[in-house]
This record gives sequence, structure tokens and C-alpha cells, in this order.
Amino acid sequence: MTDSKDKNKLKQPLVEEQSNTAQASDQLPLGQELCQMSGMAIQLSTTRIVRMLLTTIDAAFLGHLGTKQLAAVSLSAMWQGVPSTFIQFCLQASTTLCSQARGAGEDKVVGLWLQTSLFIGALGCLPVMAIFWNIHYVVAITMSDEDTVNFAKDFSRMMMWSVPPQFAYVALTSFFSTIDVVMPATFCTCITVICNVVFNYIFIYGYESNGNTIFPALGFVGSPLATVCSSFLQLAMFTTYCVFIKGYHKKYWPGWTKEAIGGPRVRTFMALGLPIGLSSVVDWASGAIAGSFSGWCGFEIAAAQNVLNGLFAITYSTVSGFSTATQIRLARYLGEGKPEAAKRILKIGASTLLSGGVIICCLISIYHDSLWRVWTNDQSLVELCDTALAAFMAGIMMAYLRFTLTIVMSSLGPKEAYINLISNNIASWVIYIPLAYFMPIVWGWGLPGFWWSDFAGEFFKVICLSVGVMQVDWVKASMDARRKAQGSKEESEECEKLEKDAYVAMAGAYSSPAANTGTGNIQMHSPGLMTRNAAENYNSVVGDGTTYTRSPGGNAGSGGPTVHIDDV
Repeated sequence: MTDSKDKNKLKQPLVEEQSNTAQASDQLPLGQELCQMSGMAIQLSTTRIVRMLLTTIDAAFLGHLGTKQLAAVSLSAMWQGVPSTFIQFCLQASTTLCSQARGAGEDKVVGLWLQTSLFIGALGCLPVMAIFWNIHYVVAITMSDEDTVNFAKDFSRMMMWSVPPQFAYVALTSFFSTIDVVMPATFCTCITVICNVVFNYIFIYGYESNGNTIFPALGFVGSPLATVCSSFLQLAMFTTYCVFIKGYHKKYWPGWTKEAIGGPRVRTFMALGLPIGLSSVVDWASGAIAGSFSGWCGFEIAAAQNVLNGLFAITYSTVSGFSTATQIRLARYLGEGKPEAAKRILKIGASTLLSGGVIICCLISIYHDSLWRVWTNDQSLVELCDTALAAFMAGIMMAYLRFTLTIVMSSLGPKEAYINLISNNIASWVIYIPLAYFMPIVWGWGLPGFWWSDFAGEFFKVICLSVGVMQVDWVKASMDARRKAQGSKEESEECEKLEKDAYVAMAGAYSSPAANTGTGNIQMHSPGLMTRNAAENYNSVVGDGTTYTRSPGGNAGSGGPTVHIDDV
């Protein structure tokens, strides 16, 4: 006991010395830093682009069928996201639990947590599918057009069948990411994108050969059916390769057991997953409520919102990798005791992201007509989207700046994360939602009003987060991060790789084709993706005071005493 205390005392001055001496002389050359960060960012952006393509292909196909169909997808899908996102984010708690079990040397417990995750996903399917079945009643509250409501009903009732494979896929990808199986999820998602395009075309328009009908044209309902088939295909490909061909799970699989669905284990799982899921519901609900106001403006406005939201999702995906890469590398430098390098990577990331926003806005201002026609051929709808061009570009720039500040606050500690949480809730519920009603409806601003209201909410968050960032003591933040990690440079580099791999694995999960209903939604940017943050969240749930870090080899190691998950 005495020796342990002496060792801890010896570590403290070392932490302070490293934090104070790691200044500009320890930084990588700017060119090398840019190359390393760009390499990571491109891989992360590619993953997210593929993910967003899955959510926009259906909307694009349906948009060419008619404006009412496009409006129905928009209004239906935004409400679908509320319950389905709650379960999917709950299931990602298995990433932390499996990592902790693996780090504690309890390999078979890792498989138990997978079974628990699958069990909770199966239970969650029932209420979520019931909500999907009746979601057109919610759409009808703000949409008076009967045809649009009927399209929303057909869409959601078919999409209901995609829920089970989606939940199972999230559970499996979360499990496999913790045992360093990452790339199969990316490959399966890429293949699914191609198949989804083919399915949409064949199911909607049918297929004939030599005058014979091989597959009948199903029209509108063919698109959600394509999503259902794509979801099952993605799950089948991933399971076949990882489980039946490669058997990556065998080392961690204890066999099916009732212990995995027992009360204590389920309660532990939900103690971690429930707050994550509820947080996502708050973000989705605020966006869904504001987005539903478009129904009062008519199905044309609702359809135009779908187009703009879809374009925002795609454009942000192209540069989002720099946002995530900034967060990962910033946390690495703080853990290595390099505050000056952390500040520089923030400047690089912010400059890159904002420069990307400027380039995207320039391209949109030139090619906006062609971009709108990806979703629709309706000339009146194209002209309607043009009316919101200035507000849309203003929203893009402000959102990009906010995302950059968010990743900093989420990487530093509980105090900064709390500031982010409070500002996000105030901006969403006090500014964004009220203005999303008054600007387009009461004040008659129409479609631009939705984006100016979003701009106002983002502007408030930027002010709050900017003040928070200016007050950061980077040396102290680095010391705190260093105390938590107590790792070597090699461990920090390995941890950075693991953060990137975890993002790539989990980003492949296929969800309902709902573009973001507001740029403040957690789906657009999830700063809680870091496994170090997840480990701290787990400790707060367990309450055992143990500090966990990521160790080389992919395990979640413990900086304190070894904890056996069975004892939780």
C-alpha cells in the first residue's frame, strides 16, 4: 500500500512537467500534421458519406414520383426517428460494456453483453413497430392534405419491417468494433448502397425483359420496400462473413444463456444506455416538432424542407471527417501533455471545416438548380428551394462553426460538456422551436424562415461555446487528461486508432431514410463517440471510482483495480 502511494506521488510532478514543457518545439511540422489529419478525415468522411447516401437514396427516388410523396417521406421519417433512435443509441451502450469486460480479461462476458444487447433490441422492436404503424396520425396533426397523409401511412407501415434488422445490426457492429473487427461493416454498407439503388429502381418502376414482366412496378411503396430488403441484406452479409465464415466471435461467445437476459445484467445495461437514448430523443424530438410545422405551410414547403435537409446532410458529410478527426487528435494531444499542439489542432480543424463550408456554399450558389433536381423535377419546388438559398448557406456556416466548438467542449471534461448540454437545450427549446413557428407561419417568411430560425439557434450556441472555449486553461486541461490516461505516447497513438475504428464501425448502421430534421440533431454530429468518454460515463454509472483507459491491443484497460463486470 505504501509503495503504491509513493508511486502515485512520483507520477504527479512528471505530469506537470510534461504538460509545461510540451510546447511548440514538440509539435509536428505543419505539413506533416495536415497530412496525418487529412488522411484520417478523408476515411471518416467517406464512411459518413456512404451512411448518408443510404438515408437519401429513397427520398431522391420518391421525390421524382411527386411532391406529395416527398413531403410524406419527410414528415413521416422525422417522427420515425424519435423512437428508433432511442433504441439504437441505447444499444450502443454495449460498446462500453464489452470494452470494459474485455479489458478485465472476461472474454466470455463480452459475448454475454452482446446477447443482452440483442435481447433489448428485440424487445424494443415491438413498441417501435407499433409507433411506425400509427405514425400517420401524428403527421395528420399538422398536414391537412389527405393524399400526403396516406402516403405517409404507406411509407411508415412498410418501413416498420426494417426495424428488426436495423436494431440487430447496431448491436452486432457495436460488439465487433470492441474486438477490433471494423472494416467488414464499411464494406457491407458500401455494397448495401449499390443494392439499395438497384432495389429502388426495380421495385418502383418494375423490370421487363423481352416484353415480359419479370417484376411488377410497385410505385411509391416500392421505395420503403427497397429499404427493408437493404436492411436485411446488410445484416445477412455482415453476419455471414463475421460469424459463419470468419468466426470472429468464437473467442468471446459463451453460448446462449439466460444469464444474459437476467434482471441484474439488463438493469446495468440500461443504466448506461437509457441516458444516451434519452439524450438522442431530446435532439430528435426538438427537430421533429420544428420540422412538423412545415406541414401547416403545405406539402410543398414540407417537400422543400426534405430536399434542403438532404442536401445539408450530404454536404456536411463531405467535411465531417475533419470535425471528428479534430476531436480525436485533440484528445490525443491533451492525453500526451501537449496543450500547445491541442490548441493548434483546434485551429487547423476549425479553419479546414470553415473553409470547406465556404467552398460548399460557393458550389451551391452556382449549381443549386442541378442539386435540387437530384430530389425533384418539379419546377415550382425547385424555385421554392431557391427562395431559401441565402438562409440555407447561412445555416451551413453557423452549424459548421458550432460543430467545431462542440467537439472541443465535449473532449475536455464534465464542466465543458455541461455547458454544451445547457446551451444546446436552450437553443433548441427556447430559440429554435419558437422561431420555427413564428418566422415561417406567423410572420409569413415561408421556407427561409425555418432556416433562419435554425441559424438563430446555432448562433446562440456558438456564442455560449465560444465563451467556454476562451475560458479553457489548456495546460490544466492537458494535466487532467494526462492524469486520467497515465499512458505513453505509443498508447495514445493506439488509442487514436481505436477511436477512429470505433467510429467507422458504428457509422455503418443503417437507419430509416430520414434526413436530419434540424442541424442541431445528435445524428449530424455525435461528440460522445470517444471510447474514453464512454468509459468515464460507465464509471459514473458503476460508481466504483475506477479510472479506465484504452490500452494497446484494443482492450479497455483499467488504470485502477481490475473490475469484473459480473460483480457490477
